[in-house]
Amino acid sequence: MFELGDIFYIEVAYDDDPTQSKRRPAIIISEDKEDLKILITTTSKERNHPFHRHDYYKIPIHNWRKSGLTEPSWCRGKVLLELSLSELKDTVQDDDYIGKLVEVDFIYIQDELSRLHDA
Repeated sequence: MFELGDIFYIEVAYDDDPTQSKRRPAIIISEDKEDLKILITTTSKERNHPFHRHDYYKIPIHNWRKSGLTEPSWCRGKVLLELSLSELKDTVQDDDYIGKLVEVDFIYIQDELSRLHDA
């Protein structure tokens, strides 16, 4: 049902006010032995020039159209969410599915996440 690289909408709480949320595209970026999926939310706000502190963590999705997204999008590499498979099944409906990352973008995003979080 869910595979690495799948993109779908989920409700994501705001960092500064967890009582508020917004429906955002999310990408399944990895899974662990306990069936947990790690999701990364996306934004359509591109990087500022010069970079602001949050821009450092924005990772472009180069093939956003091929992935099913409707506008240029960036991963918010600082924000990683963990959900169990059962939580995903309870939360995500069929009409929430957007598409799937093309392989080159999936690999690029994983490499960038490793660079950002292992540094």
